[in-house]
Amino acid sequence: MSNQKLEHQHETPDSWHRHLPSEGHGQQEHGAHASPKAMLVTLIAMVFGTLFVVLVLMAFFNSYTSKYKAAVEETTSMGAVARNNKAAALGALESWGWVDHDRVRMPIERAMQQVVAERGGGQG
Repeated sequence: MSNQKLEHQHETPDSWHRHLPSEGHGQQEHGAHASPKAMLVTLIAMVFGTLFVVLVLMAFFNSYTSKYKAAVEETTSMGAVARNNKAAALGALESWGWVDHDRVRMPIERAMQQVVAERGGGQG
């Protein structure tokens, strides 16, 4: 494109459309010639940048899930011990057995009935 002044078809041209000889030659057309080399370098940078971000996210996700699984498994295994201890304690409250040489364990319901019978049913 040559550097010549073009006549514009505007009824009232503004300062943007009026060009004076003191302005000198017009500017070159922007983006008229794309650089394939620059475009290729940009494409490669974008591809490797995307791959880097994906790999970092995968590493973070794997780290997070392994920590989460470990926490859940530890909590579950510790919870199993607690649940077993609780079941054993509840079982002891509902069964007969020897505590030591002089004392006998009886079911809690039976013990409460015996206390009420001995104390006269709470009437005072």
